[in-house]
Amino acid sequence: MGKTVALIGGVILLLLLYQFGARATAPVIEADIQSRSAAAVADSGLSAVLVSTDGRDVTLTGTVGEASDIVRAGSVAGEVWGVRVVDNRVAVAEPYTFSICKEPAGLVVAGNAPNQQAIDRLAARFEELFHLHPAVSEVRVKGGAPPRFVDFIERMVAELAQLDSGCLAIQDREASLSGAVWNQAVAAKIRREVDALRDPGFTVSLQLDVPTLSEEAAACQAEYNRRLAPGETVLFDFDSAEMHDEGRLLLDEIFEIGERCPDVGVQVTGHTDSVGDRQYNINLSQLRAEVVTDYLVRKGVDPDRLAAIGYGYSQPVADNSTEEGRARNRRIEFRIREE
Repeated sequence: MGKTVALIGGVILLLLLYQFGARATAPVIEADIQSRSAAAVADSGLSAVLVSTDGRDVTLTGTVGEASDIVRAGSVAGEVWGVRVVDNRVAVAEPYTFSICKEPAGLVVAGNAPNQQAIDRLAARFEELFHLHPAVSEVRVKGGAPPRFVDFIERMVAELAQLDSGCLAIQDREASLSGAVWNQAVAAKIRREVDALRDPGFTVSLQLDVPTLSEEAAACQAEYNRRLAPGETVLFDFDSAEMHDEGRLLLDEIFEIGERCPDVGVQVTGHTDSVGDRQYNINLSQLRAEVVTDYLVRKGVDPDRLAAIGYGYSQPVADNSTEEGRARNRRIEFRIREE
């Protein structure tokens, strides 16, 4: 009888020791599975996937770029030794996007920004650069912006401002700038500037279209460019829209050039340097462009052929930090439009 009681007591003691040992080692096993599963998922390049464990069961959460990455995350976690069940709750992340298009009807802005302060900051930048284009904005606040996202937009829209029309579109860290520019020199300038400001976190693709002119129109455009070379041609007195005598003589030559291309339209664009109030420069450049077109109309040019546009300092051809550069930016351009 005594041996039987002793045997039963021993069995009970062993069961208690087993249960205690199992309870003591369960957290260790769970922590080990958690560590190894998280490391395996991260090493596979899915750093945004989060791993949690309940015993030997693993739960995956977070976001990935593509649906195939969801399958890959589950497969990687399931191959970890000791894992019993994988509950895969990973989702495909919605791309972080932003777009701004410069169109004849206005400026269309859409996409995401990290907070209201960023939206206000960008709105101020757009007002500075696109004064001719009232903004239609559909930007919403959304977290998860790539680092330096707003800084990158601020730099790139200065390039968009130099396009006649076009769009800047950004998705996560990939950006594209596309549209029409009025000549090859502007296209080359934009390419140089984009190369210089490339952010290592972003990739940029360019698609710049330059209008193709007929031989006759191209010859007139080349002559306009030669006679109105930036920094070498002065039509107006400083800080004035009053054209001086030398300016009138030059426009008489411009008139003769235009007579060789009677069937083309011409945009007369006014530009300033960056010194002074923004709105004042816009008004001054517009007024100067209108003075030029009025003079040519009085000479006999059909007013339907001419359009006056003042860009202020939004389309510089040189660095505004030097006097030489500012002198080149104070200019009138003639841009032929055959359409």
